[in-house]
Amino acid sequence: MKIFLWFAILFLLGSIGCTNSGNTRMKGVAVRESKLRESWQHNQLSTYEYLSASIDLAHDKSVIRFDRHKALLTRYPKWVPGFHSRPDTKLRNSIAEAYAMGRIGDSEYESLMAQISVLLDRWGDQRRILTKERFKLGYPR
Repeated sequence: MKIFLWFAILFLLGSIGCTNSGNTRMKGVAVRESKLRESWQHNQLSTYEYLSASIDLAHDKSVIRFDRHKALLTRYPKWVPGFHSRPDTKLRNSIAEAYAMGRIGDSEYESLMAQISVLLDRWGDQRRILTKERFKLGYPR
């Protein structure tokens, strides 16, 4: 009986730690994002630096969401795009808007678009992992 109780306590503590770690990581990214935005609004960062750092943060968010929802996305019979949405759509619009307004130059625009392509490739790799696991379980793509 004592062994069962110890295992139950360890399981509870472990599951609490796992649950909070994902939330803590996402909160950390949100804090970094708000500080980044604040620095940019106070002209401490150039628009290029802001957008480049935003791309890095979008990658971090994508990794955290993928880790958090991987089991659900793999085993849920129908594909749920809300749990693993493309991270590049808003950023592409922000980059295009900054370029149209003249806040970034041609070379900076090309560099940011290359970073966006890498971000999309990483997201595609995650999606392929999910697709393979779903296929192994017999779910549709």
